[in-house]
Amino acid sequence: MARAKKPVDYINELCSSGREEQRKLGETLKAQYERWTKTLALKDFLEFNETIRMNKFEIGVAQFFGKFRAYAFEEYIYRLLKEKVAIKKPFEVFWGEKCLVWQDSMRSYAIEFDLSIGQKLGKFIDPIVVFDAKVELDSARLKTAIASFAMLKLWKPAARCALAYITRELDNHLLELAKNWIDGFFQFSLENDETEAFLNHLAQYLRTKRLGG
Repeated sequence: MARAKKPVDYINELCSSGREEQRKLGETLKAQYERWTKTLALKDFLEFNETIRMNKFEIGVAQFFGKFRAYAFEEYIYRLLKEKVAIKKPFEVFWGEKCLVWQDSMRSYAIEFDLSIGQKLGKFIDPIVVFDAKVELDSARLKTAIASFAMLKLWKPAARCALAYITRELDNHLLELAKNWIDGFFQFSLENDETEAFLNHLAQYLRTKRLGG
């Protein structure tokens, strides 16, 4: 896992705070974190994510709060992929690492994707599948994801690009248009739990490429 700071680090900061309210919140989040990382149940993860959201004021700095939620969702997807999807060596799951999107004899360019499946070649990942994970999907975030996916597909047309999200606030027409660059959209909410569809979609793709079990 390449993320320099992970959700457990944010939790530990709260638990060691000089303020009692933050320490109590840290202990609550620690218990919830331990539960969902064991069960991988969506309802347990969403309870953890909602606790973060409801305590935005207590957690503090906006950047701290936003990254905490974002990295937690990435970790949830990462753990699902590691636990639920059979991937043949030398391919493996990577979290927050740079993937190669262009190279010539002298230069190369890489983009950091939230998650990827591929193999490490030197400093970068050579991906077969990449994922964006968005707690809240709006038009700006979708357009950013499209740009990254489009650059990857120019370099590697066979690469699979998927987007996972919890809530969505955007025009359905934009979502349809985005399917020109994004191979799958999957919502992770209690109202529309597409976890199994996400895992099945990926497993089927890997089987067709003879890269999965």
